[in-house]
Amino acid sequence: MLSYLDVVRRSLKSACVLLAADAGIAFLPFWSRIDFSRVGVVGDLLLVEVAALFVGAGILDISSSVGMAGLRKLLSLDVEYSPAKRKKVERNAMVFLLTGFLLFVAMILLATWDRWATGLTR
Repeated sequence: MLSYLDVVRRSLKSACVLLAADAGIAFLPFWSRIDFSRVGVVGDLLLVEVAALFVGAGILDISSSVGMAGLRKLLSLDVEYSPAKRKKVERNAMVFLLTGFLLFVAMILLATWDRWATGLTR
């Protein structure tokens, strides 16, 4: 089972990898046709990733709930509710949730910096 420190480590590592990948993608030449600002491209990518991470965390959390276990039992699948399994899935969902939150904060900081930088040039 993941400890809270492991959750934070995994989240930070995932957020750094995604930010680095977004920065690399933003400098590809075909993005200049979509958005004139490299920071805007990174922000758009971050927005999609944050949404996907939050939705993924919700799906993970709901899939291990008592209600879903009851639904599976109703559909005659051999799945029983397990509190230990629920706790494990919750920690994995927390990795997605914390990574999404870190990327959301990065997106807000990038947007603030971009607005500030464009305000200086006008």
